[in-house]
Amino acid sequence: MVRGNFQVRRARQAVKADKFEIEPKQLCEWLRNKDQLMKVAPYVQKLVRGARPKYQQLEVELMEWFKDSRRQLKTVSCYMIQAKARSLAKKPVYLRVYPDIKEAKFSQKWVDGFMSRHNLVNRRKTTIAQRLDDYVKQQNQFLSYVLFRRREHNYPLSLIANMDETPMAFNLTSNTTVEHRGTKSVSILSTGHERSNFTVVLACMANGEKLPPVIIFKLVNVPREDFPDGVIVRANPNGWMNEEEMSWWLENIWTRRARQGTNPRSLLVLDSFSAHKTDAIKRRFRRKNTDLAVIPGGLTSRLQPLDVSLNKPFKAKMRHLYNHWMNETVKDYTPSGKIKRPSYSLVANWVKASWDAIDPNMIMRSFKCCGVSNAMDGSEDGLISNFNKVQNVNNTGRGIEEEDESYEGSSDSDYETDDNSEYSSDGSNSECSDCDYYERNEERNVL
Repeated sequence: MVRGNFQVRRARQAVKADKFEIEPKQLCEWLRNKDQLMKVAPYVQKLVRGARPKYQQLEVELMEWFKDSRRQLKTVSCYMIQAKARSLAKKPVYLRVYPDIKEAKFSQKWVDGFMSRHNLVNRRKTTIAQRLDDYVKQQNQFLSYVLFRRREHNYPLSLIANMDETPMAFNLTSNTTVEHRGTKSVSILSTGHERSNFTVVLACMANGEKLPPVIIFKLVNVPREDFPDGVIVRANPNGWMNEEEMSWWLENIWTRRARQGTNPRSLLVLDSFSAHKTDAIKRRFRRKNTDLAVIPGGLTSRLQPLDVSLNKPFKAKMRHLYNHWMNETVKDYTPSGKIKRPSYSLVANWVKASWDAIDPNMIMRSFKCCGVSNAMDGSEDGLISNFNKVQNVNNTGRGIEEEDESYEGSSDSDYETDDNSEYSSDGSNSECSDCDYYERNEERNVL
């Protein structure tokens, strides 16, 4: 009878194990340890957590060293952890507490175990960081300057603007594609013009108005093609913004935006790219009755409206149009059989379509997120650098097939930052070799 009851219980356990897709042996073990399992904390993943680390006190000090290094934003590698552990092992206190520590090798396997015990992993850098105190101080200084100018001149939203240069490549192939799981090699068709680049100059007003985009191609002369209305095409040997191109933009785009040729008092937000801040350019802006607010180097991702929420959907739309052209359009080929790059006029049409697709409401929200056009009574300060709190944030990518990819003058007219510079690129945009040109020439504060 006892044997019969045992067989019945085993059969029931087998049915339950099959129902929940677990091994019967595992279910039996859980039943045997039921009392222990009911008593442990819910976040504990193992009943038996294994032996304690052999050199526990050393690991405590090693973790303090790690935390202190990361607080200072220093890089910490596995090799550095290994070297620090070996260095600590030579301290007299540990030689006394752990007599066998002088024989310890602190191998890579030990480092892996140490990282696992303390929940440490290797992470890729997401931003080039400054010290937090200086970061906050510079942001507050910039926002205070903008608020001071707005109170002084009471600019309407139609006279508060932001301009930025966006590097682009003729080859806008996506870095991702749908493919069978486990495929070892994933290739994507390309025109082979990843290093052929150009610059798009975008500008918009705090009321949602968009100024005509300017394209600077890497040519000696402007190509003789049929370009769409509403897009201005320029050319220079480098395909970059420089002082000459900046002067042209000021006279032909910025000045002509005003109705009836007037130059009302305006505020223009710029990043600290060197061509924006030459003495000649600053004098021209003063003559045009324009106050400059120059964003401190390294803070454009938080304080520049175009960087915060407009450049990414613009580039996503450009990439969508490029992918459609690659997949659907009959293309021309070179004598060697390679696909010809898209024509200059076609690229100009893509730029126009992508810029037109940007929602004016998103432009207005972006200015508020950067603290440039918020209510001066402080009621909208909660929106600064927190785009998630803006109403209808999901409309950011509406109508745009976006992919998951992740690119001062006298004291009376503009906000000044230190002229010391330090170039640091995060390498996030590898589409063309010159795409980091604007980062290299952005003024940065050296700490």
